[in-house]
Amino acid sequence: MTGPFDDLPDRRGAPTWPHNQARMEPLQRRLGHAFARPALLRVALTHPTWVNEHARSGWPSNASLEFFGDAVLDLLATEALWRRFPALPEGALTRLHASVVSEAALAAAARALGLGEHLWIAHGQPALRDHDGALADAAEAILGAAYLDAREAGRDPLAAAGAVFEALLGPRVAAIRPDDGKPAKARLQEWVQARPQHALRYVPLEDRAPAGRAGWRVQAEVTGPEGQVLARGEGAGASRRAAETAAAEAALAGLAGAG
Repeated sequence: MTGPFDDLPDRRGAPTWPHNQARMEPLQRRLGHAFARPALLRVALTHPTWVNEHARSGWPSNASLEFFGDAVLDLLATEALWRRFPALPEGALTRLHASVVSEAALAAAARALGLGEHLWIAHGQPALRDHDGALADAAEAILGAAYLDAREAGRDPLAAAGAVFEALLGPRVAAIRPDDGKPAKARLQEWVQARPQHALRYVPLEDRAPAGRAGWRVQAEVTGPEGQVLARGEGAGASRRAAETAAAEAALAGLAGAG
């Protein structure tokens, strides 16, 4: 069966390719997958800006692999969360899934494995090595590359991609909580509702955002059965709703610190 990467110039198109192939060996160990065809990993790490500068190189960008890897990521994240929280309802699992596969989560995972230093990017754009979008795209592309590499080598493609998923996002899945990804105000409200005679109120610290300052300040206050203040959190934001969200986050942090 042929595929879109059958004619990759494994040792052509980049004068330093043998050196770069050796340079990627530590990365492959961190990823948990030794590529039978390292050129696929090379493609996964190739940003479109590099291809724009080297149009005659024969190397494609990682855009196609990123598209493929997105579907692989979706399946692996779904299975990992379902195994971790088999009793959670669909809505909660969907929310956690969105948190795990978010651009921010993928970028953080990519940074932890040092993907940025391995990216092929255009000259003069070093900021791309730490750009959330570029790192997240590379992470998805690597998942797709590992799947295709294992399949072409006659190995279990999902097991190979699963090993890379574990290296990238395993710590995130292990640390995730059932309420992750839920808005702070909803989490704080649930905390209060679960405790009889506790109360929550949001107090604007100003009647309106002062002239000349585009922002609101709000305080969230949680009280106990005797009216004692258990936590206060102050937040600021461009709107009152945003300020309340920030205040709820601060109050939750205060409750967590209080044990």
